[in-house]
Amino acid sequence: LKQNTNLIISLAIVIAISIISPLLNVANLNAWSFFNIISAAFSGIIKWAFFAFFIEMIASIFKRGGRLEVFLTLSAFALLPWIFMGPIALFKTGGLLTGIIGVLAGLGVWIWTTILTLFAIIKAYDLSSERILLFIFVPVLGGIVFLDWLVGFFSTLARIVMV
Repeated sequence: LKQNTNLIISLAIVIAISIISPLLNVANLNAWSFFNIISAAFSGIIKWAFFAFFIEMIASIFKRGGRLEVFLTLSAFALLPWIFMGPIALFKTGGLLTGIIGVLAGLGVWIWTTILTLFAIIKAYDLSSERILLFIFVPVLGGIVFLDWLVGFFSTLARIVMV
């Protein structure tokens, strides 16, 4: 795929992938199910955009920022394996063996999408395979430090408030 694929097509992919789950869980179509489908579409767009902005911020740490549109496009196409989740959901309605097959296939789709997203990051921000590990490690380390700070903050606050 070309990197300069239209962003509107990418948006349509994100919306289509986002509404798969609500469509599969609809027993009968009513106003509530319509609301769930619309909210899933908006939620998918928001998650996609925030994830892309987060990756863009990390890329700017490595002096590789400024390629948000390219990453948005590539990351949307990385979501395409999720279209298989509809047929995979049918496996889960069967017996034990087909349920296990459905779970394993779902994990396979998740791993496939994760790998494609990593390739999208590598391609969009022109990173080497080694730098992608650091690219992933920095936010994980930041999250651990933030959680440690948060726990320390609230435990200190609790000690101050307790008489």
